[in-house]
Amino acid sequence: FPLFWFSMPAILKGWMDRVLVQGFAYDLSKAYDGGLLQDKLSLFSFTTGGTKEKYAIRGDIRYLLWPMQHGIMHFCGVKVLNPHICYAPERVSEEKRKEMLTAWTQRLKTLWKEEPIDCSPEWYFK
Repeated sequence: FPLFWFSMPAILKGWMDRVLVQGFAYDLSKAYDGGLLQDKLSLFSFTTGGTKEKYAIRGDIRYLLWPMQHGIMHFCGVKVLNPHICYAPERVSEEKRKEMLTAWTQRLKTLWKEEPIDCSPEWYFK
């Protein structure tokens, strides 16, 4: 998805609001590592409008991921993989965009071997 106002687009958030409901995706007594979707994996793959350097001015992009990865996915018990980020694809050369697609293709081939992130505040805010 495109990173949109420091979050996911409204249509994706609306889908999550309708699908990740109490009783199916979470139970207030069983959250995070004990959540109802604890056998599932998630991976956020997104593009940005700005360059990596522009995001770094305000700190690590992981700060933006905290509410989405930790607050939604991890809350439901989902194991979260490192995000796949393509910075400013519309502002780079055709060759660089092809490199981005190749990197994504390669990652998909080994995705099931990846270890989830820690999903602790330390991972996001170190």
